[in-house]
Amino acid sequence: MTARLGVPAAGAPSFDRLARRLGFEPARLAFTLRTAAGSGVALLLAGLLGLDHPQWAAMTVWIAAQPLRGHLIEKSLFRLLGTAAGAAYGVALVALGQGSPAVLVPGLALWAGLCAGAGQLLRGFASYGTLLAGYSAAMVALLDASHPTHIVAFGLDRLLTIGLGVVVALAVSLRFAARPPADALHLRTRTLCLERLRELAAWARTGALPAHTARDTQLAELARLEEGLELQVAGRLDSRREVRALRQALTAQVGLLLWWPGAQAPARADGAALADALQATLDAAAAGRPVGPSLLQAATVAEAQDAELAAVLRRLGAAAGSIESAAASPTQRGAASGPASGAQPQAAFEPTVVLHRDWIAARETFLRSVLTLGLIGALWLATGWAAAPLLMLGVAVMTTLFSTADDPARIMRSVFCGQLLGAAAALAVQALLWPWVDGAVGRLLMCLPLVLAGAFVLAHPRTARFGFDFNLVGLLLLQPMHARAFSWPTGLAEAAAVVAGPLVALAAFRLVFPPGGRRRYAQLSALMQAEVAAMAAQPQAWRRAEVWRARLQHRVLRLVRCADAAGLAPEHGARQGLAVLATGQAVLALGQLLAQDTLPPADRRRAQAWLRRLARPMRSPAQAHRRGRLLARDALRLGPPPAGPAPASALQHAARVLARAV
Repeated sequence: MTARLGVPAAGAPSFDRLARRLGFEPARLAFTLRTAAGSGVALLLAGLLGLDHPQWAAMTVWIAAQPLRGHLIEKSLFRLLGTAAGAAYGVALVALGQGSPAVLVPGLALWAGLCAGAGQLLRGFASYGTLLAGYSAAMVALLDASHPTHIVAFGLDRLLTIGLGVVVALAVSLRFAARPPADALHLRTRTLCLERLRELAAWARTGALPAHTARDTQLAELARLEEGLELQVAGRLDSRREVRALRQALTAQVGLLLWWPGAQAPARADGAALADALQATLDAAAAGRPVGPSLLQAATVAEAQDAELAAVLRRLGAAAGSIESAAASPTQRGAASGPASGAQPQAAFEPTVVLHRDWIAARETFLRSVLTLGLIGALWLATGWAAAPLLMLGVAVMTTLFSTADDPARIMRSVFCGQLLGAAAALAVQALLWPWVDGAVGRLLMCLPLVLAGAFVLAHPRTARFGFDFNLVGLLLLQPMHARAFSWPTGLAEAAAVVAGPLVALAAFRLVFPPGGRRRYAQLSALMQAEVAAMAAQPQAWRRAEVWRARLQHRVLRLVRCADAAGLAPEHGARQGLAVLATGQAVLALGQLLAQDTLPPADRRRAQAWLRRLARPMRSPAQAHRRGRLLARDALRLGPPPAGPAPASALQHAARVLARAV
């Protein structure tokens, strides 16, 4: 493993022993040393090529370097795209206002806020690229605002240095970056699905339900897998197809976990037939054959006894078909779809995937960024403080880049410590090393000790949380191509302005719409309840049942992750999410029953009354639980028995879930 990370094989044992003796993990130290070497090479190359800010190339190597090949490729791509978009906006803004702070401040505050808000709505490295575009504009506009006639050259310089850094990062790291097994995520998703099917087969034989604690654990694992889907398949050409197929499979399993609390023991003959059909699916999986067709056959068997279970199995079968198709090579997919392939029919419908978009967090992040940057800009306009642009730049980076974190205020403490150490190191280089050399090349060489030191700071367990910011701020404050005569007052003022960025951002994250797990959990829970109320208020909502269901199922997974981030017990998010999902299912079933006009007049009036009641906003979770209990009581008496029409079966199943969940 160490040899793979770039340490010569013959010296690997001695390197490992020395690294562990000094408190380092050998593989991590090898990675940071290799990255530091690439950063130094990028710094020297950019300087020798005549670029004005070679430190940006060195910083890019630290940012782009990733231990996984897919992450390295995709992050590098989005760093280039985000930099290009941000640089173009920064150049246009400075050119429009001729460097006037009165134009720069509102223009940058609005742009950074829009990018930070959009970053909340995207996932994976696409979100990173959007956030990067926000502060790249600030970096171009604020670091050279006093020379508006040179702004195009300045923006081009940033783009070229970032591009050079990306090329060096790829050249240094690509060979050593680990290549995770291509089918690891597919295999884990498939394994989880088969475990649920084994439980279902056991229930069909014996009527035994799995414990609710097992359900909560299963939901938590599904939520963790779903959250990291984009990162897990990053760098692959067909990643969007893979992500969609995997998300279909994960959300289909949420439907099965919702079904369990409302399950009733099947009749012996029906249970045996269903168990045999499910066993055929398990046998197909064990033999390496596609399981989608077998699941669809099992859904047909289940139709006669439980329409809701049949719908769940049908979605699982369709999702299995999608994931098996995505996992296959293009040649295999083409062969499977040919007329002579003998492939069995695919699902009758494509499972719907509707993602939860956190518009509340996006709006709050936008307002937080605009307000914070606007206040700093107002300070700049009022006082003319020379270091204000550096402070505004630092805050722009902090309030955008860390806005998607679960607890950005806590992260700001580590960022502050790292930036403080990095600023001290940069001042030491300027004051102690640069006076001994002449010219830009000499100053570039004197920057290399700081770059090397960053490898050890980032690799040691005690200082790793400071290392990234140590490297970036240390390089940011160095200007080796255009160094001025060093003076402590000026140097300290610039360093203080940069280091103050995390402190201002900390105050913003604490005071302005403070993000955090508990707050996001409460917001999402309220949003899901509002979604159900909107469904109840629309008589034709049942016609879009698959869309509503898919969005609610995805929100259940997000709610479970928010509960985990908030430190809540696993069952808390699972119970709340499944109760809301069951209520939504009941609303859809009531709407469909009313549309079919098969209910007796008394039941019809009761169903209409329930839809009116559920359409009213709920003021608290306790009120939602009371409504859930009452709805369960009434719905169990409403409509035909489970063997009747599918909407009635779905309604009674939802009622049983609510009776046990609330």
